[in-house]
Amino acid sequence: MKKIVLWLLALAGGFVVLLVAAILIIPQFIDAESYLPQIESKVAEVTGRSFSIGKDVNVSVFPWVGASFTNLQLGNPEKFGGGDFVKVESFEARVKLLPLLSRKIEIDKFVLNGPEIQLTKLADGSTNWTMGTGQPSTAQPQPETQPQDTAGPAIDISALQVGEFAITNGRLVYTNKGTEYTREVTDLNLQLQDVSLAEPITIDFQAQVDGEPMSLAGSIGPVGQEPGKGTVVFDLVAKAFDELELKVSGEAIEPLQEQRFAIDLEIAPFSPRTLLTKLGIEMPVQTADPAVLNSFQANISAAGSPTQINITNSTVRLDDSNLAIEAAVKEMNKPDIFFKLALDTMDVDRYLPPKSADKGESTEQTTEQAPAEPAEIDYGPLRRMVVDGEITVEELLAGGATVNNVLVKITGREGVFNLDPLSLDLYQGSVALLGNFNVQQQSPVSSIELKTENVQAGPLLQDAINKDLIRGAMSADAKLRFTGDNAPAIKKSLTGSGKLTFLDGALVGIDIAETGRMLSQGLGYQQPAEKPTTDFAELSVPFTFTSGLFETEESLLLSPLLRVRALGTANLVSEALDMKVQPKIVGTLKGQGDTAERTGVTVPLVVRGTFSEPKISADMSSLANEETLKEALTNPDSIKEKVESLEETGKNLLQGFGFGN
Repeated sequence: MKKIVLWLLALAGGFVVLLVAAILIIPQFIDAESYLPQIESKVAEVTGRSFSIGKDVNVSVFPWVGASFTNLQLGNPEKFGGGDFVKVESFEARVKLLPLLSRKIEIDKFVLNGPEIQLTKLADGSTNWTMGTGQPSTAQPQPETQPQDTAGPAIDISALQVGEFAITNGRLVYTNKGTEYTREVTDLNLQLQDVSLAEPITIDFQAQVDGEPMSLAGSIGPVGQEPGKGTVVFDLVAKAFDELELKVSGEAIEPLQEQRFAIDLEIAPFSPRTLLTKLGIEMPVQTADPAVLNSFQANISAAGSPTQINITNSTVRLDDSNLAIEAAVKEMNKPDIFFKLALDTMDVDRYLPPKSADKGESTEQTTEQAPAEPAEIDYGPLRRMVVDGEITVEELLAGGATVNNVLVKITGREGVFNLDPLSLDLYQGSVALLGNFNVQQQSPVSSIELKTENVQAGPLLQDAINKDLIRGAMSADAKLRFTGDNAPAIKKSLTGSGKLTFLDGALVGIDIAETGRMLSQGLGYQQPAEKPTTDFAELSVPFTFTSGLFETEESLLLSPLLRVRALGTANLVSEALDMKVQPKIVGTLKGQGDTAERTGVTVPLVVRGTFSEPKISADMSSLANEETLKEALTNPDSIKEKVESLEETGKNLLQGFGFGN
């Protein structure tokens, strides 16, 4: 038995000696360049394109497993213009052999000099980076295998050390023949220092993209003795085009297992417009103010995993607006979302498309088209969502109007969302809204309760629609309900009631009392030299909506010497009007709060037609009293003149409010 062991040891020792001898001696007698034709032929066969390597080929095995060569060239098919697909000026790599037996990787050098890659995509979608001869594959179908655990174990090495790792003087060109788009990366240089498992790896990357500089510098690691496990720290700075600078730092925790992270991202101030110009990308939106989108910066702190994320103490600044952000998302496939956004000021109108000078319409709307059928919305994701959020805005300018102290609180789950409340300050008054949005069925059901108090209507309308129509302190109280998610459906289903009240104001564009006095004296309507007004103490408009039909039975304007009643309907769907307006000059100076019946001169009008083309006429049924009938029989021209004057008065009244031509 002892002899057998001795023989085995002797054989093993002899094998080791022979192996070492082979490692030391064979590279000295084998000319690697003699095998180049075979290597070049095999690569050409596999890739379907020409391949060659220069004559300066060296191979070593001990003590370093190494290889070096010069002038490697992989051809480009003629279909893509010929020439070289890949070209390398020189390459050299050396790895120490014996430490590999102990799962240690010691790389003395890995240097790739002058690599050049030409990437081309043709108009038909074919690309030159798709390899192969184009011949049908003869490989037999492989049996289906069970899916593997993608996380897997960490890389099984005990040590890593790299002396020199560098890629120098690289070049990459991408060309899309279909879109005539070309991008070129030149002067590409990458250098890694202190590469090991126990120390942070220093990264220094620089390149020129279409002549504009890009760089990445910083450190990653240490990665630890078991790469993919533990915590990996990173601290990097990226710069691009002398315009954009990003600093990102944090840590990746158990990158191959739990995949948790904590990250701080700082984006230094830059101009999105300038950056897109340097990238050769056209601005995706046209804005009314060309000075916006010229400054952006952000500071984001986030932590999480593939299933959740938390954002805290984060800010974004766009031009003159600052937004503070706190947010959290849990269960990505059934998101549970929390957010708290605080915006200081923003002028939304500056970011909207510019208006044309003549019609005030967006310059993007060059042709009139029939309205498209509303696309059906999938509310499935909203039914799975849980939301608890808050938005505050100190000052917001939108549609020409300014609002302050906006507060929006929204909660929702299982397809039911609540606004409780939405409140804001508006032109010395306040607005409060409670809302409910239910998407449990395919057609959403919504309801709102609106209450406004003491909003100054004159400045609001002047800023919002550039019209001076009515002045006074406006209050409103309304409860409305509707179904659908597009304007036609909402108009058709709108149901509810409310009341609109104006106090101590004026109708601008008509002096009803003066007009009535002139008509009663037979003077006819006379266009005033200056824009007239009808002052009032109170204007109240109680209303109901029934399936899109607006109806008011007793709208009243109360003013000294004047009462105006209005009743009728307005159909939001057909836009049909059927209204009666009954101004009356009365013998009292009382206004607000006066409910007593008054007698006086009545100037009745009927308003029919549509919203865009209202038709004004005298209310003949109200005029047909004994006195007017006698006058019509004895002096028909006189009564005709009065009727025409009444109609002219009505037309001018509505034109003063922006209706009709």
